[in-house]
Amino acid sequence: MLYQLMVGGILSLVNFGIHAVMTGIIVVASHHTAAATDEFHEFVRVASLMLLTLSVLMVTHVVEISVWAGYYAFDGIETEKAGTFEFAFENYTALGYGDAVPSQGLRLIGPITALNGLLLIGWSVAIIFEVLRMAEVQIARKPPT
Repeated sequence: MLYQLMVGGILSLVNFGIHAVMTGIIVVASHHTAAATDEFHEFVRVASLMLLTLSVLMVTHVVEISVWAGYYAFDGIETEKAGTFEFAFENYTALGYGDAVPSQGLRLIGPITALNGLLLIGWSVAIIFEVLRMAEVQIARKPPT
């Protein structure tokens, strides 16, 4: 159990670092996108900001799932019903079909993966709301045309 908690903690920290870097990239990119679309209609500006934000977040989550899948493959965590990436994806999103369960002695890794995924998905929701708030503030400062 201690091994699983330690490895889960380390992998969670790696994923937190990935998410932090991508958050910074989103903040910088959204400021550039907002500046580049300053003369466009509000709809185009918001759509551009959201497309950028959601695309980066989707890629980020796939990378983070790949970190877990890489560990699953490295440590031989396999199931008969799912490959390592599919199993990591299922755990990360806390979907849990219940049909894929790792071998005895490694069952704590799934819930640790799920907790990590839920935290990072929540973080992503906060980023989305912040980008929308930023867009609203920028739109509100423009005089009506």
